[in-house]
Amino acid sequence: MQRILFLGAVLLSIAGCGTIRPKAETVEVKNTKELLLRSNMLWPKLKTVQLRGSLTAKQGKTNQRITTTLRIALEEFIWINASMIVPLGRAKIDKTGVAFYEQIGETYFEGDFSAIKQALGLTLAYEEIENSLLGIPLYPTALRRARLRKNNEGYVLTARQGNKRLSCTLNAQFFLVSQTLSVGGEQLAIRYGDYKKIAGQWIPMQVRYMGEAKGQAVELSFEFRKAELDKALRVPFNIPKSYTRL
Repeated sequence: MQRILFLGAVLLSIAGCGTIRPKAETVEVKNTKELLLRSNMLWPKLKTVQLRGSLTAKQGKTNQRITTTLRIALEEFIWINASMIVPLGRAKIDKTGVAFYEQIGETYFEGDFSAIKQALGLTLAYEEIENSLLGIPLYPTALRRARLRKNNEGYVLTARQGNKRLSCTLNAQFFLVSQTLSVGGEQLAIRYGDYKKIAGQWIPMQVRYMGEAKGQAVELSFEFRKAELDKALRVPFNIPKSYTRL
């Protein structure tokens, strides 16, 4: 079980919802186009980001807290380092797939995005993983045709893309507070909180993923303490030759 939790943690450094800090002036919108224009202004526009924090991984009755460093080069790669007093392992995700190694069991994986499905119960491609970590809808272009309705929290946009159904909830200040992706009978919910303005960009400092894998509820909750934007990134990643392939 510990290995399953580690794989989920290292695959997707993804913590509970907090209060969104920005208190911008509330302006009511009347249609999907206007809502997307205002929300898009809040999405981070950057080249690189480094996030430091802790990840809490839950599966069934097992709960594990891991220290993580996450580095993203936009539209290129996501690099993750995990430790818990001692180093646990590293992962690298790019447009071709997923690779990771874990030091406790001396095992590694190199393959496609099916590894994400094993961790969360639903497959996400690279762009979707990147968007989800930064508080951006999984499928921004699909939302152009989304249905809009209001609720007590703000606004809800619902759209379909092929066999996928995406529902996004935005608050009255147009920040994404949750999104839910449904594919057939599978579902993944993502919640956001504690947005902070860093170097002129709004970054969600809390992100929680809730899905189901192998018949058990799974939660990967990441709480970032520090974010650095548009700095050069070091991403060392070398799988030891002695490790066993999963």
